[in-house]
Amino acid sequence: MKNYQLRKTMCATCPFRPGSPYENLAADLAASALSDASRICHSTGSNGIHARTGLPSHICRGARDVQLSVMVALKVIDALTDDAWNEAREKVGLPATVVADPRKKGAKRVHAK
Repeated sequence: MKNYQLRKTMCATCPFRPGSPYENLAADLAASALSDASRICHSTGSNGIHARTGLPSHICRGARDVQLSVMVALKVIDALTDDAWNEAREKVGLPATVVADPRKKGAKRVHAK
C-alpha cells in the first residue's frame, strides 16, 4: 500500500469546490472515496484530466474532507481534523499521512521567517 501525501488545501478546480468545472464528479468521487480508496487529486500525478502534471501524486483534499465527515459521524475519529485521522491510523499500525501541498520536483520549500 502506497502512503501518498495529502493535499493541505483543495486545488483550484477540485470537484468538491463549489463552482468547480468538475463539480459534477463530486458525488461519484465521494462514493468511491468511502467504498474503495482515497482519491488522488486530478491536479497531481498522471491522470485522465491533465495527463502528466509534473507534480507528485497527492490525496485529494476534498475527498478526504468527505471521509473525515463520515468517520466523525461513525465515531471512528472524534474531530474533523487530519490529526484525528492520523491518530486513528497509528492505532491500527498504519503510518501517519503527511499533509502538504504539492510542489514541482526540485522546487525548494520556502520557510516563513
